[in-house]
Parts: sequence; C-alpha cells; structure tokens
Amino acid sequence: LKSFHNYLCRQLKGGGMEINMNFTIFFEYVATVIEAYIGVCFLGVFFENKLEKKKEYLISFVTSIAIAAIVLIFNSISLFSYITLLLGIVFVATVSWKIYNGKLTHMFLFSSIYFMCINYLDFFLITLMGTLLQEPKYSQYIVAGYSELRLIQVFINKLALIVAYFLIRHFVKIKFRKDSIKHYLLLMVIGTFGVINLVKSTLSNLTSRDMMDWIVFSVILFMTGGLVVMYERRQHELDMLYFMQMKSQLVEENYKTLNKIYSTNSKTYHDFNNHITVLYQFLLNNEVNRALKYLDDLGTPIKTLIEKTWTSNEVIDVIINSKLEKMNEYGIHSNFNVEFPSNSNIQSQDICAILSNLLDNAIEACEKNKVASNKWINLTIRVINAMIVIKVENGMEVKPIIKNDNLLTSKVDDKLHGWGIKSVKSAVEKYGGVIKYTVSEDKFKVVVTLNYNKSEEYCRINE
Repeated sequence: LKSFHNYLCRQLKGGGMEINMNFTIFFEYVATVIEAYIGVCFLGVFFENKLEKKKEYLISFVTSIAIAAIVLIFNSISLFSYITLLLGIVFVATVSWKIYNGKLTHMFLFSSIYFMCINYLDFFLITLMGTLLQEPKYSQYIVAGYSELRLIQVFINKLALIVAYFLIRHFVKIKFRKDSIKHYLLLMVIGTFGVINLVKSTLSNLTSRDMMDWIVFSVILFMTGGLVVMYERRQHELDMLYFMQMKSQLVEENYKTLNKIYSTNSKTYHDFNNHITVLYQFLLNNEVNRALKYLDDLGTPIKTLIEKTWTSNEVIDVIINSKLEKMNEYGIHSNFNVEFPSNSNIQSQDICAILSNLLDNAIEACEKNKVASNKWINLTIRVINAMIVIKVENGMEVKPIIKNDNLLTSKVDDKLHGWGIKSVKSAVEKYGGVIKYTVSEDKFKVVVTLNYNKSEEYCRINE
C-alpha cells in the first residue's frame, strides 16, 4: 500500500511514466461503452421487455458503441462536461424506450437517476482517493486531462459501477409503478441537488470535511432509495395478493358451474325409477306422443352434458359451457373448434385464467356492438408439436386500447380492473409462451401460444 501511495504521489507531481495516447483513448472508449450499456440494462430492472433478449442485447450493445464514439469527441474538448452528461441521459432514455414498455418521460426520469448515481459513485471514489492521498487538488488533476492516474481512477470507478449494477439487479426485483412516480422524482431531485453541490466542492480544493459530507449524503441517499424500494415491494405484494384472490375466485366460479351441471344430472339419475314408471303408464295407455314428449324433456339435461363435452379436460369443458351459456343469453353467435392434450403439464388454474379471461373480454366487446351481425366469437384451440395455440376472435365496433403490445383496460378505474389481462399474461409467461393482439377494421384477434411437456403422471403410466 505504501508503494502504491508513493506511485500515486509521483503521478500527481508529474514524475510518472508517459502514457500511450492511443491506448488511453481506447481505454476511455471502452469505459464509456460499459457505462452506456449498463445504463440501458439498469432501466431493464424497472421496466418490462417488449423485445426478445437477443434483440435487446444487440440493440443495447450496438447503440452503446455508437454513443461512446460521440462522447469521445466531446471528451476531446472537456473530460467533464454537463453537455456530455445530458447527451448520455438522452441516449439511455431513447434506447430504453425502444426496448422496454413505458413512457418516454418515465425513461428520462430513470435515465436521469442512473446518471445521478454514476456521478455520485465517480466523485465519491475520487473524493475518497484524494482524502487517502491527502492531496487537495486530486480531483482537478483527474478531470484536467489524460494521465496514467486517471486511467487507474476510471478503472476503479467502472469496476465499482459493474458491481453496483449486479447488486441492484439481484436485490431490486420490482417493476416501476406509475402511481409511485413522485417517489422516484423525489429521489432524483434530492440526489441530483446533493451530487451537484458535492461535485463543486470536490472540484475545488479537497478537504477532509468533503469526505464527511459525502458520507452523510450517502446515508441520506441510500435511506431515500431504500424507502422507495420498500414502498414498491409492499405495493407489489398487495397486488400479488389481490391477483391470487382473483384467480381463486375465477377457479371457484367455474367449479361451481361444473357442480351445478353434475347436480342436475344426478337428480335425473336418482329419479330414474320414477321416470320409468311414468313412461310405462303412458305406453300402457297407448299415449305414445306423450311418452315421446316426456323422453325429450327428460333427456335435455343429459343432451346438454353430452353436447358440451369438448375435450378430455374437465376444466376447459366447464369454462366453455359456462361462457357459451352467457353468449346465448346475450345473443352472441359462436363457433368453437377445440382440442387439448390429455397429458399436458398445464395446470388447471392457469388454463382457467387464460381461457376465462380471453372469452370474458370477447363477450364484453360483443356486448358493446350495436349491430347484431358483429356479435360473434370464434374459439380455436390447437396442439402443434409441443405447443398449445389458443385463438379467440370476436366482432368489434369499439377498438380496444393497445400500447406497446399490451392490451389496456377501457374501464375508468384501472386499479380495480385490468386484472384479467394481468392474469392471462402471468399464466402465459409461466409456460414460456407469448400473447399477440391483432386489430382489423371490424375484428379483434388474440393468439396465445404455450409451451407444454408431458405430465410426470402420464409418463409413469406409459412406462
């Protein structure tokens, strides 16, 4: 440590080795690429992807290389400039807007928070190094021009940035909520105001008090950030609790429908002897027409059960039957063409969430249609190799709201509604699937693709 301290002191006094300028520029360029790339990835912690992972990485990396070249040009004028900082904020926000789901204004907010964190980290480490070396002009020397000491400081700073990013990605597993924007805005304002004032102090003659100011500010910043994260986590847990209650309610509702069907037919079978007696009397008295009418009435519940057996999956049959009854009630024409594998590992509550909500949305859309010919719903379920494809089409007069490939609820209170859409998305993601919406002039179509495997029970039976 003493040798390293002496080496740094020699660098400060101009007694160090001459550096290769080409290597220095390349080193700074790589550091800028890392900074830009981590910036885009940082926003990915708080926003959901709308592109495939490969595309996300490719776009982030290529654009980071391009912006680093522009920043290098600005660095030739000044190694520390607020113009370069603004350029970085705009770049990260714009690229992230193309990759993640969210408003551009929200991307700018989080991009500003990211660069606030970078400046905090850089100048905190510079202040720490200057304090350890007891060199008041250390920060001025670092930002004044290229030097071997600057390369060492940049290396330390970017290494700390990488470690900080992985820590954030590991511990902060929450997504941004629109109703908590004021908390993030408060974090940015407090952080930016503090960083700017401390940077000004650091760039002047560095004193031991500056280090204490940075430590106090760090405690305030981390406490503010911690409170924001705790609030987000609590809200997320409340959302998930409400979400699970909605799913349980949906499953319970469909099983009640199934129980109702079986109860009706159980009653029919229970009274079988009585029905035979009545029929015997009709036939004994040569009242054939009355006997036929009685048989037709008696067979209606059984015919209903037989006609509504669509697949070997009891849950799917119940859902389709209950929704079909609702469609008939609202005068909605339907066309169902379904199949479902008996050996699927798709859990009942998941297929229930997907199918029920998609059909409910289609029924709701048809209810809004004023023209009778537009009140129709088509359901197709197909098994293709190891994939299950669910397609729901319906007539449409009022176009739904689709933003960034996400279907948004049209109801006024989006906090109490829209959970059906979230439920479908959650179940689809569970099986590595995708959901795609298509809107034409008078038709809305949603296609869900699920990956499935043979269930373990099925495999044991066949073995």
